[in-house]
Amino acid sequence: MLYFQYLYLFAHCKPEELQNLVDSLPTTLEYNLTIFKLMTLWKNRRVVREILAAMDSDWCECVNVDQYLQVMTAKASISHFCTNAMLSFNTIACALYFVGDYAIGIAHQAQGDNDTLRPFPIKITFPFEAEQSPIYELLVVILFLHVMLNMYTLTIVNALIFTLVFHASGQIDIICEEFKTISEKMSYCGYCEHKIGILIERHKKVILFSKNLDKLFSFMALMQVFWNTLVICSLGFLVMTSVSNEAGVGMVKSLLAYIGIMVEIFIFCFAGEYISFKSKSLADAAYESLWYNMSPTNGKNILFVIMRSQKQLSLTAGGMANLSLEAFASIMKASASYVSVLNAMY
Repeated sequence: MLYFQYLYLFAHCKPEELQNLVDSLPTTLEYNLTIFKLMTLWKNRRVVREILAAMDSDWCECVNVDQYLQVMTAKASISHFCTNAMLSFNTIACALYFVGDYAIGIAHQAQGDNDTLRPFPIKITFPFEAEQSPIYELLVVILFLHVMLNMYTLTIVNALIFTLVFHASGQIDIICEEFKTISEKMSYCGYCEHKIGILIERHKKVILFSKNLDKLFSFMALMQVFWNTLVICSLGFLVMTSVSNEAGVGMVKSLLAYIGIMVEIFIFCFAGEYISFKSKSLADAAYESLWYNMSPTNGKNILFVIMRSQKQLSLTAGGMANLSLEAFASIMKASASYVSVLNAMY
C-alpha cells in the first residue's frame, strides 16, 4: 500500500500541485507510523511479556484486598472508557475523511461534469488500469477496509498506552493509601516494619514497570512527534485552504482528521505528564506520613522512598525529551508556524 501511495507522491511532487501533495501526506505518514509502531512492538516483545507478567502479578495481589481491587477496577474502567471513546471518534473521523473526496467525485460525475477520473478513498496511484468496472469497485472496498483497519491498529496501540499508564498510577495510589494507613496504625507492634517493607518492594516494581514502559514507547513517541508534526502541518494547511475556497465538506473532513491527530499526540504527552504527576504525589504521601515518630530504621526507609520519588517517573521521546503537556504545546506551536509558512508559499 505504501508503494502505491509513494507513487502518487512522486507523481505530484510539483510546486503547482502543492495541495494534492499535501492532501496525500497524512494518510501516507500514518501508514509509515503504523509500520514503525508494529515493528517496535515486535522488537520489544520481551519487554511486552515482562509488562504483562507484572500486570498479572499486580492483579493477583489486588484480588485478595478489597481496597486495592476497588482502586485498580476504577483505573481499568477509566481505561475502558477512554478506549471506547477513541475508537468511536476515530471511526467517525476516519470514515468522513476517506469518504469525503470519494463522495465529492461521485457527485461531480452525477452532475455531468467533464471529470473522467474515478476517485479512490485515498490518494493513490496504481501501475495498472484500475478505473474499469468491476476492478474499480473492488479496489474502493478494499482500500476503505484497509484504511479503517490501519486506524484501528493505531487506536489500539494508543489505548494500550493509556491502559499501562493507568495501571501504574493505580499501583502508586495503593502505595499512597498504605502510607496513610501506616500513620493511623503506628501503635501496633511490628505493623510498620512489615508494611514499609511491602511498600518498598511495591515501589520498586512500579519503578521497573515505568522503565519498561519508557523502553517500549520511547521510540514510538519519537516517531509520533516527528510524523504527527508533519501530518498536523498538512491537515492545518488543508483546513486553511478549505476555508478560503469555501469547501464545506473538505473543511469538515480535514478538521475532524486534524482533531484526531492532535488527540493522538496528546495521548502520549498526557501519559508522560500523568505518570510524572503520580510519581510526585507518591513523594508527597510519604512525606506526609508520620515518619518522624517511627523508629530510626523505619524513618530512614521512608526517607529513602521520598528521595527516590523526587526523581520522577517519566516517558520520553527517544530519550531526548520528556513527554508532557508543555511538550504538547511546543509541538502545536511549531506546527502552526510551519502551516503559516506553507500557506504563504501557496
